[in-house]
Amino acid sequence: MTANLITLIIVLGLPGLLIYAEKHVRVIRWIGPIILCYLAGILIANTPVLEPDPAMLSLVTEVSVCLAIPLLLFATDLRGWVRHARKTLLSFLIAVTGVTIVSVIACFVFRDHVSDAALISGMMIGVYTGGTPNMSAIGIALNAEEEIFVLLNSADIIISGIYFIFLLTAAKPLLRLFLPGFSGPVTSSEAPGPAGSAVERKRGLLHIALGVALSAVIVGAAIGLSLVFTGRMVTPVIILLLTTFAIGASFSKKVRNLRNTYRTAEYLLFVFAVAMGAMANLRDLAAAGPVIFLYCGFIVFFSIVFHIGGSAFFRIDADTVIITSTAAIFGPAFVGPVSNAIKNPGVVFSGITMSLLGFAFANYLGILVATLLK
Repeated sequence: MTANLITLIIVLGLPGLLIYAEKHVRVIRWIGPIILCYLAGILIANTPVLEPDPAMLSLVTEVSVCLAIPLLLFATDLRGWVRHARKTLLSFLIAVTGVTIVSVIACFVFRDHVSDAALISGMMIGVYTGGTPNMSAIGIALNAEEEIFVLLNSADIIISGIYFIFLLTAAKPLLRLFLPGFSGPVTSSEAPGPAGSAVERKRGLLHIALGVALSAVIVGAAIGLSLVFTGRMVTPVIILLLTTFAIGASFSKKVRNLRNTYRTAEYLLFVFAVAMGAMANLRDLAAAGPVIFLYCGFIVFFSIVFHIGGSAFFRIDADTVIITSTAAIFGPAFVGPVSNAIKNPGVVFSGITMSLLGFAFANYLGILVATLLK
């Protein structure tokens, strides 16, 4: 109980401390608060004294992301996004094609070293096109043993964690060397902060409270409708609904003019990063086994290379490639943190839309490929 309380204090308190310190400490600005939050979480996960409760951390990640998404979307330029949608969809299709092709190749490369290679490739297509629920669904549909799911999930946590750090740090500067700059609608990532007077500070705090309250209402409505129509809280359904409601709210000028909504979302995304890092137990690496680890790493690495190469051929900009890669490999929960890291909240709607599209057809694609490979 004490360990969980200490962990919760760190998870909720460290992001606020780093946001304040970023203005005054150059090394924090250079590394980036979100990276420090993620690394702090990993340190928590691998400190034997703490051993935080995974259920508590999972709840924190879900709440923080669900509250952050509407706050990021309140200033969305939907009309501008529609003009950019063709490249977004093309980039996502290249990512999915890459995952599919590389997963098929991996099946032939590793089939002499891994039993059920066809099944594993199908499940990998599921998780890297949609998400973990798709991997689980494909495994159940094809009668996979529980051990296979555990091994793949453990390997995925480590491999995708490494890629996540890359997306947060070096991805944009590296891709900008050979991909064009973003040409779509850019939502301002720096809402004007409160001025020095007490009246302005109070007004800024009032706007934060209103933004969080509206976001909470939207999340509550999405959860309620999910319960009504499905009988349970289904994550893709909830995210689809809250995205729709937030976009609808963005048509109101009063909502678009709320101050500090981005900064508030940024704090919540930092909370997400600490909690997410705290679930990355490095002991899982040993449990995954070297061959499964290599199998997963092979698919992730070469599918990313395929995605970048194809996007370069079609001259798709770096920000769109990064956010669609995030959508395919991670899912909607990671779109906010990555958009924050690349300083472009204008791609949040694109990322969430593509990730939900991936959730929708990942099961069909994974089962089809696994069946054909057998």
